[in-house]
This record gives sequence, C-alpha cells and structure tokens, in this order.
Amino acid sequence: MGPVLESLVKLQEVENQLKGTKARLARAKRAVTLQENQLRSLVNSLEEKQHEIKLLKAEIDSQSLDLKSRDSSLEKYREALNLAKNNKEYAAILTEINLNKADNSKIENKILELMKSVEEQEALCGELEKEIQAQQAKVDEVKNDSKDKITEIEEKISEIQQQWEAASKGIPAEVLSLFQKLSDTYDGEAIASVEMSNPRRKVYTCSGCYMTLTNEAVNKLLTTDDVFQCPSCSRIVVLEESFEH
Repeated sequence: MGPVLESLVKLQEVENQLKGTKARLARAKRAVTLQENQLRSLVNSLEEKQHEIKLLKAEIDSQSLDLKSRDSSLEKYREALNLAKNNKEYAAILTEINLNKADNSKIENKILELMKSVEEQEALCGELEKEIQAQQAKVDEVKNDSKDKITEIEEKISEIQQQWEAASKGIPAEVLSLFQKLSDTYDGEAIASVEMSNPRRKVYTCSGCYMTLTNEAVNKLLTTDDVFQCPSCSRIVVLEESFEH
C-alpha cells in the first residue's frame, strides 16, 4: 500500500479507539441519566397524586357547600311543616323533608368516600416522598462515583482526538472527507479489508459486506495508492499487511 492508504489504516485504528472511548463515556453518563430519569418519574407521580388530592378536596368543598344549602332548605321545610294548614299539605311537606334527608345522606356518604380517598392519596404521597429522598441519594451517589470516571474518559478522548488529528495529516482533504462520511455511516468502520474466501480460485471479498471483489480491484490495491471503494457498501477497501496475492 502507498502512503495515503497506510495513513488511512492508521487513522482507522485511532478512529476505533475514539469510538470505543466515546462509547465508554456514553455508558458512564447513561448510568447517571438512568437514575435521574427514575427520580423524575417518581417526582411526576408525586405531582400527579398531589393534583388528584387537590381535585378531591375541591369536590369535597363543592359537595359540602351543596349539603349546607340543602340543610338550609330542610330547615325551611321544617318551619313550613309547623305551619301546614291541613293533612294533605303536611304530608306533602313531610315527603319533601324525607326526600331531602335521603339526598343529604347520599351527599354525606359521598363526602366520606372522598375524604377516604384523600387520606389514601396522601398516604401514597408520603410513600412517594420517601422514595424520592432515597432515589435522590442514589442519584447523588452515582454522580459522585461517575464524576472522576467521566473526567478521566473525557481527558482520554481529548488525547485520542489529538492522535486522530496527527494521523489525518497528509491525507488529501477529499479522501479525509470521504473517510469521515463513511465513518458516520458505518459507526466508525469506514475501512474494510480484502479477504480471500476461496484461496484455490482466488476469490476475494470485502470484510465489511462480504460481497465479491474483482481481481482487477485487488491488483489495483497492490500496485497503486489510489482509494478504492467497495462497489456494494462503499467502504474504503485496503490490503492487510499479511495479505498474500
């Protein structure tokens, strides 16, 4: 291989290191994010419960106000009962009183049910608050444990990035641009090597996609420093040092 292809091979080695180290950084940060997401989920659940309690209390206030209004009407019916002029009028008023009492009893039961629900939701809120405190402590612990690790990995990435810049020097701009484009496409694997799938017949394949490469393409790689892309996957194809024609 010529100097350009050799430089690309070295650059691919550094690219692999960079990709692996960035993956380590992502995992380290993901550990913190995972705990933070769990904390956020608990906080959201608490806020939902608190909102439910607010709605329940508003309903209790509404029902209590209705009950108070009905009690006032019931008192008026009782006064009217004492002023009834005949049995028919007395019976009609008494019926209204009984109906109102029955309705009031339903409202009172409804209020009791609502109050019970409030108590249950408040108990759940108490449990969630304890879980949030425990989860917050866990978040802080993971952050502290990950802090030095993340700093170390970020420093390593900076170091490898400098190696990448050094390895990329001497590579023509258009070739380097192609390398970066392919690296983005194939998760860092911009280069593939020639593999001999059938030594007897000298059948060559691309290690990236396992599609067949022509003898002409292999001869070109043996004799020139030109960049050759696999016709199938478009990766830059190179010959390994151990390759035997």
